[in-house]
Amino acid sequence: MSLYFLLFLLLAVGALAEWFLPHYEKQIYVVCLAAMTACVCLRYGQGVDYITYHALYETIPPVIDLSKGYICGFYPEIGWRLLCALFKVLRVPFWVFSMFLGGAEMALLHRFLKKYVPAKTAGLFLMYPVLFLSYLLSGMRQGLAMCIFLGLLLPLYMEKKWGAYVVGVLLAASFHRVGYAWLILPVIYYLPVWFMAAAVGGAFLGGCLLQISVFQEMLLARFPSYHLRQFLQGGELSLFAVGERVISMGILLILYGWVAKRDGDVSGTEKLLLKAYLCGTCFYMLMYGSSYYASRYCVIFKVLECAVLTCLFVDRDKIVKASAAFFFCLTLLLSIKNLNAVIQQTYYYDPDIIKIWNIPYVSVFQKDAILQYYPYEERLKEIYDNNIEDQQLWVIEG
Repeated sequence: MSLYFLLFLLLAVGALAEWFLPHYEKQIYVVCLAAMTACVCLRYGQGVDYITYHALYETIPPVIDLSKGYICGFYPEIGWRLLCALFKVLRVPFWVFSMFLGGAEMALLHRFLKKYVPAKTAGLFLMYPVLFLSYLLSGMRQGLAMCIFLGLLLPLYMEKKWGAYVVGVLLAASFHRVGYAWLILPVIYYLPVWFMAAAVGGAFLGGCLLQISVFQEMLLARFPSYHLRQFLQGGELSLFAVGERVISMGILLILYGWVAKRDGDVSGTEKLLLKAYLCGTCFYMLMYGSSYYASRYCVIFKVLECAVLTCLFVDRDKIVKASAAFFFCLTLLLSIKNLNAVIQQTYYYDPDIIKIWNIPYVSVFQKDAILQYYPYEERLKEIYDNNIEDQQLWVIEG
C-alpha cells in the first residue's frame, strides 16, 4: 500500500483519536508529525515538480555573479536562487537539499501548530490535502514561503510588529512572489470581521466584472502583460473549488457567530486568524475565473483554516460537533481528490494501474527504484537543457 495513502489514513485516525482520546493528544501528534516529516524528507523523485526543481537546481551556479541576472530578470525568485547557490557552494546534491528543505518546513509548521492550533493532529490532517500534497511535496518554493509565513510571520502579525513583518514578507516573497499578498494583512488587522465577510461579496462582484470581455480588453490594453492575459483569458473556472470555499466560509462564519453569541465574545486571536482567512476567500472570489491563479493566492491564507476551526472547537456543543464532522468529511474528500490529482498530473504514472492506494513511494535509500517508472536522468537532462536555454545569461559551471 502507498505510503502517501497510509499517511492519509494515519492522520485521519489520529484526528479522530485526538478528539475522542484527548489524554493521548501529545503522543498521537508526535507520531503523526514524525511520519509526515519522514515522508516529505526521505522521498526521491516524487512530487509533480520535484524533477523540475532538481533540473533548476543544477542550472544555478554556486558563484554569485550579480552582473549575470541574480537580482532581477530571471526565474525563479532571488531568494530561491541564493538558497540553492549556498547549497551548491557546499557541493550538496539535490536530494540532500530537498531533505533539508522538508525538515525546515516541518519545523516551521510545528511552531505554528504549537502556538495557534489547540488540536495539532487535526491541524496536520486538515493541512494534508491543502499544504502537504500540493506544496510540500511538489511546489517547493511556495511551500517554503507558506511555512515561513505560518512559523515566523504570523506571530509578528498577531503582535503588530509591522516593521519586522514587512521585512519577513519580502523575504518569503523572495522564494515565491505570491507572498507579496501578505502585505495586505497590516490593513486587515484593523478591519472588523463583518467588513471582511462583506468584502467577500464585493470581491465576487469584482470577479464577475473580470469575466466581461470588454473589461478584459480594456485592462489588457492598459496593462499588456503575459500573466494578466493568462489570468483573464487562459484560465478555467472550477465550480467545485468555488463551492468548497463558499460553503467552508459560510460554516466558519456561522460557527464564529454561534461561539460569539454563546460566550459573549470571541478572543482577539481567533478574530485575527478569521480575518486573515477571509482575506484569502476574497482573493479567490476576485480571481475565481482562473482556478490556477485563484487557488495560489487563496491557499496562502486558507492554511490558517485549521487554526480558526480548532480554536472554535473548545466547547463541544451540537453545532461544534456538526461543524467538526463536516470539515472532517471535506478533508477526506479533498485528500482523495488531490491524491488522484497527483496521479493525473504525474505524466509517468499510468492511471489505469496506479491508484491512490498504490501510488509508488521511492526513498533516498533506493533512488534507482525511480527508474521503474520513468528514465529520471534523461528527463532531468531534458528539463535542464530547457532551463539553460531560458537562462542563457547565467554563468553555468561545467
